[in-house]
Amino acid sequence: MSAERVTLAGRLGHLFRVERERRGLSQQEVARRAEVSQQHVSRLEGGRGPVSSAYADRVFAALGLQIRVDAEAVGSHLDDAIGGAAANLRELQARHVQDLHQLTALAPKGLRFVLDGPCAAVLQGAPVAARHIDVLMAEADVEMLAAWVLRRSMRRWDERTREFSGYYADPRDPGPLRWGDGMVELRARLVPELPRAVLVEFDGELLPVRPLPAVESDHPEVARVLGRLRERPDLGGQAPPGGSGESTSAASTMV
Repeated sequence: MSAERVTLAGRLGHLFRVERERRGLSQQEVARRAEVSQQHVSRLEGGRGPVSSAYADRVFAALGLQIRVDAEAVGSHLDDAIGGAAANLRELQARHVQDLHQLTALAPKGLRFVLDGPCAAVLQGAPVAARHIDVLMAEADVEMLAAWVLRRSMRRWDERTREFSGYYADPRDPGPLRWGDGMVELRARLVPELPRAVLVEFDGELLPVRPLPAVESDHPEVARVLGRLRERPDLGGQAPPGGSGESTSAASTMV
């Protein structure tokens, strides 16, 4: 579970965004239907600030939906997510590798990165339910990153509208290093130099990933899953630590 979904307001905002995008509606269109400002819709989706029940009913009604409230034991939502991810771990790993292949199909020659975040955790056997691809890249390779995302014509995340747009896609311009093309989402972080990685084998392919302890220290969604698994190891099933193969320490390289 991402950090934005920890609170009730965060979970409500996430649910609203998913349902809005499922209907192909922009924040502006929903705001028009609900007769509220686009900024109010953006704050709701970002889980920022309290949300009254009357306001929530109003904006969800603009999607043709109503809210139903249930109570459950503390941690149940996370436990369900972990259990589902653990049961489908192999499928999650294959999906991440497929998404990575799609992203790198038009990558410039010599592109170097280390996989990070939930993707790196999943490939090392952690049942974290997330679809985006996180990469670490060296600051000196920002020109390579620019060539990569511009060659793919990916849209960049706009924090103001909470949507992917076609403006300022170049990573050398200010803004979050986050892009999507409707199929795959890429999140990048520039670091002074690439960290050492472990090579994880998946179906005969070696993938450079950041070691799990380092991923846990930087990514709250991974830390929550691993922390819960330490409390309840039965949730994780019998997932192997390295996906379909063994992990081997190695210097970070592009494969």
